[in-house]
Amino acid sequence: MGDSTTVSMNTASVSLPRRLARSEITEIPESTLQAVAPELVHTHIDYIREGLECLGPDMLRVLAGIKAELVSNVLPKELSLVVNDVSSDMPTHMFAVFSSHQPAPARRRVTLFPAHNLVFAIHCANLPVLPTQTPALAEHAGQEIKVPIVPLCIPAPEVFPQLSTFLYTKRIDHLLGSLIPLPTPPQLYRDDPTTVMPLLTRFAQKIANTYTVKDLLQHIAKVHGTWRNAIALGIADERLWCALDTAWEVLLTSLAISTGKPHLMTESA
Repeated sequence: MGDSTTVSMNTASVSLPRRLARSEITEIPESTLQAVAPELVHTHIDYIREGLECLGPDMLRVLAGIKAELVSNVLPKELSLVVNDVSSDMPTHMFAVFSSHQPAPARRRVTLFPAHNLVFAIHCANLPVLPTQTPALAEHAGQEIKVPIVPLCIPAPEVFPQLSTFLYTKRIDHLLGSLIPLPTPPQLYRDDPTTVMPLLTRFAQKIANTYTVKDLLQHIAKVHGTWRNAIALGIADERLWCALDTAWEVLLTSLAISTGKPHLMTESA
């Protein structure tokens, strides 16, 4: 496929990069951590990430139980949340996520996502400045807390939940499950990439036999959107890139098979 490939559907053409470039960012600015957890500034960030990886699934369950509702079309500075799970830390902020590609005259579509500031601060080098916030305490289900709203402009808001969930769980299998239409063989992201190509080709063939070109392009769009969000936020997590590389290779191979051009993948490998 060279550096890119073009897929034609009726009168439309889609150009796709052969590979997804990785983020050039490798370090989280100290100022980002200082803003949300000054007591951890001198703690090695890998140690913080390991600790949060253990807590992340519980924190995510708390977010799943959050209920919030805007009472007007004007975005307030803070929002009241009803907490239905108090088994872990409460969210510290509410991200108001909107697209960086929305036409200026159009009414901006905003989606709200509760979040824990530390989870994003230790993964996202390009995170906007978060208002200093002492985490709220909730003692029982049904209790109300208030959190500040933080506007977050990203390229693909529609796939923000997939990326956010991954930062909490670090589960490659779960992320791939949200990007690829069939369960991904673990060997594709656990073993040496040079040894799994026959398996990848068989898996891609199975997907190509099951789904239409239109379906494949929709899944490719999810992967590409997640990649654009990761670049925009400055995320340099190795497991994230492993998942994106795997999904991209599988789906592009499926697409090449479906469009009758499987040789292009081997020619450009």
